[in-house]
Amino acid sequence: MKKLLVIGSYYTELSIVLRARELGYYTIVVDYYTDAERTPAKAVADEAWDMSWTDFDALARRCKEAGVNGILAGYSENRVDSMIRLCEILGLPCGLTMEQFDITRDKKQFKHYCQLYGLEVVQEHQYGDIFDFPVIVKPVDRGGSIGITVAYSREQFEHSYEYAMSQSPAGQVVIEDFIGDGIKVDVYYYVKNQKITLLGMSDTIMCKGHEGAEILQKAWRFPSQFITQYLEETDGKVQAFLRGIHIDNQYLTISAFYRNGHFYFFEAGFRLSGEMSFNYYQQVSGFDYLKEVIRYAVGDTDDALLPQYDCSQGSSIILNFFVKDGVIGRMSEAGDIMKLPGVCDILLYACEGTKVSNSTRLLKKVAMCTIFSENLAECVRMVNQSFEVKAQNGEDMIYERVTGNEL
Repeated sequence: MKKLLVIGSYYTELSIVLRARELGYYTIVVDYYTDAERTPAKAVADEAWDMSWTDFDALARRCKEAGVNGILAGYSENRVDSMIRLCEILGLPCGLTMEQFDITRDKKQFKHYCQLYGLEVVQEHQYGDIFDFPVIVKPVDRGGSIGITVAYSREQFEHSYEYAMSQSPAGQVVIEDFIGDGIKVDVYYYVKNQKITLLGMSDTIMCKGHEGAEILQKAWRFPSQFITQYLEETDGKVQAFLRGIHIDNQYLTISAFYRNGHFYFFEAGFRLSGEMSFNYYQQVSGFDYLKEVIRYAVGDTDDALLPQYDCSQGSSIILNFFVKDGVIGRMSEAGDIMKLPGVCDILLYACEGTKVSNSTRLLKKVAMCTIFSENLAECVRMVNQSFEVKAQNGEDMIYERVTGNEL
């Protein structure tokens, strides 16, 4: 039985572990955290290692002793970095080189490559420039909204810049126009045996941010309303970009804002993405690309191509539920929500008794619900009506919900 090492053991890594076990692989998760709330994947995997996944020498020795056949990163750039380094040390399959990874990890370098291939990018500024507010300030080398804030004044900007700098391993910050009148879109690709497959495209519904958390992604809606224009005008340029940097056997998410008839790109990531788009792709094509990612990691390759399908088909939405400060006194159970029409998956990131103390505008996410239905408005209404997170004093802890007019 082949052994897969999964870097990370949070709720998101459960998806990797469960699918790997379905495929018949022995699963090992590694993370130095030991408390159950931070490491739920450890309880599901065949084996768990309580050690840092950045201690490369010790981890490489452990992998050799255990006979690990493949390594797969979880849902963060830091984990991908460790995966690449460990695969290089151990000579294991990896669809990504550090040079390729740096192109997307470094937001400045990514935008440079976008322009080389004819893709428009979000306007950028330098510290000390004179620019109009609001601006979005973010670390050059972090993903998943980490270290990102929006500044509406010079005073807020200075705080945002200092915060972003503190979150950047490289000590570099990107300052861009905050596009409040555009729609954020994400596009998902998988490259196998040099064949590029467009998996899908989604529109993002952002939180309105009445209490200061305006950068939270409240939902992803599939398919994007701009998919036809993207296929006609932009997909070819992105595919040329991927061929130009020699990407193969790798998953990619690329993000842009759609504004005034144009796509303005600002970041990409060679990591599994938070909305878990494999659920959508499986529904519309019958194929689970995450299993393909896992097979490649352990060296089980073949010549079969991913299914092609009409990316304008399939009505789906992934709802995020963020919460305000407090101690969770009552929270709906996953099994009850799964019984609702259209719900095909729900992932809970917290439980009753969890103490929430948000220190930044990136509030704690307690649940993510995937819906697949031709009547999304009704399904969303039913989920909103059924899913609740109450504080011990009975107050509603959910920050914002998707409303009917946002669909």
